[in-house]
Amino acid sequence: MERQKEDQNEYAKNIKGEIKFILDAESGRKGYWCLGCNEEMQAVRFTVEHHKSYFRHDPKDVKVERKCTFSNQNFRHRLAMDILARTKRIKVPNLYKFSPDGNSKILIQESRFVEAHSVRAELTFYENDDGIVMWGKKPELDEKYLLVRPDLTFFDVHGKPVLLVEIVVTHKIDDEKRVKLKRLGIDTIHITIPRDSEENIAKSLEITQYTKWVYSHVEQNTNYLQLSQRNGEGISPSDAIEMGFFRETFACRESQIKNLIRSITRCLESQHYRRTEQEFKLELSRVAGNTSRDLARLERLRAEHRGRVEARYATEIAAIAENERQFDVDFGATEAEVARKGTELEQRYLADKRKLEDRRTEIDELVYEYGNVEGRQRALDAESKAIGEKSEQLTIELKLLSETEEMFQANLNDFIEQNNQELKTLQQRLEEQKRILRTTLSKESERLKHSLKQIEKEQLKLLRTEIASEIPNCPKELKEYLLQGELSLITMREKTLIRDTEQLMTALCKALTKVGLDYDLYFRKMDEFVKIQFIT
Repeated sequence: MERQKEDQNEYAKNIKGEIKFILDAESGRKGYWCLGCNEEMQAVRFTVEHHKSYFRHDPKDVKVERKCTFSNQNFRHRLAMDILARTKRIKVPNLYKFSPDGNSKILIQESRFVEAHSVRAELTFYENDDGIVMWGKKPELDEKYLLVRPDLTFFDVHGKPVLLVEIVVTHKIDDEKRVKLKRLGIDTIHITIPRDSEENIAKSLEITQYTKWVYSHVEQNTNYLQLSQRNGEGISPSDAIEMGFFRETFACRESQIKNLIRSITRCLESQHYRRTEQEFKLELSRVAGNTSRDLARLERLRAEHRGRVEARYATEIAAIAENERQFDVDFGATEAEVARKGTELEQRYLADKRKLEDRRTEIDELVYEYGNVEGRQRALDAESKAIGEKSEQLTIELKLLSETEEMFQANLNDFIEQNNQELKTLQQRLEEQKRILRTTLSKESERLKHSLKQIEKEQLKLLRTEIASEIPNCPKELKEYLLQGELSLITMREKTLIRDTEQLMTALCKALTKVGLDYDLYFRKMDEFVKIQFIT
């Protein structure tokens, strides 16, 4: 069964050497040859659903058992790498920031094309002895220094890697590899290559259906802040896979800690660290004291400058606060008056309505009480006349009420418009005063920052001079470096002296070995010789 599955190739070449996908080929012996062993093949095409079409080796000339090395997965892998190396571009999907609970997401970057100046395949990214990230083509190094070996690396015009591409065929990216990618800090995607023709595989790299983010520097440095419920989006099944790449699991954290321990161990075991530790321990206490005194002085200067600025603009600040308070008082009183008058009108209307309803109830009761027709008719006539008079009176009152309400509404609209104009003028004045104050404060802040920088620069210069004066045996060259603040040159000089000393010690050991002298015996003789010379 496995043998039959291995022979089910999805690709073959025709008589012209053109690569054909099985769905683009004609069924039968139509002149197809295997890409692995160059043997003739047959195209087996099925029209029934759930039956896979494939190329198989033609058994007519086969006399001995043979092992074909062709692999569909490896061919698609190699084909995708060739396409990307040729086009130097790929479309990356939308970049989302997922919520901590994993129930929603926000879009922080839309899908886009990443174009490379150059593309290199299967580069090795590793750390050297100093913990600096390097890359190269199959360098010889210890496995513990190895970080990742992506399928493709996109470089920009300056030779800087901007995107790592992992082509996923069978093995998915594990937690340890994701931790190492995070250590690199380079954007990384993974691509699933579809089972299709070369043309359609090339088209699939122009869309984001088969592409997922593994690591993004932008995503790692973006906080999830959902302003409202509508801004978040639900998590689809495909996004859940990508969220798994970004989420830090226990295995990720464990791998991070292991890498950190290895880096720290390498640093602590180096001779440079031990010598540096001994030298700097002698200077730390004195430098710490000087630093504390300078920081205290700097804080005093900042407090003095801040107090002078607040005292200088105290009048303007108090005036702005008073204007804001008066605005709140005026606007609050106007709003309360309008609400009160509206409530009074509503109460009067409801009272009149209740009176009319009560009167109608009384009329109905009177009609019911009259037993004979004539009596009821006379009562009805009299009541109708009274109701007519009352209705006319109510009509007049309602007309007056309506006119009064319209007059009040007109006055209210005029009052509101006038207050809005005054409010707008007051707000403009307030904004102008705030703008003037912000401009003044900004200028004063810039001046103070400049003054603080000058003070810090002078204090650092005095501190370096003091350090140089307290080291009497310091070489003149190192003292100049210290006064000029060139600490990197001092470190470089230190490394040179260490390297030269180690080379001299190595040469001495080799010379002693050649003449047959023991290392410890030699130095005891030298100590005795020095003592004799000192006594003499």
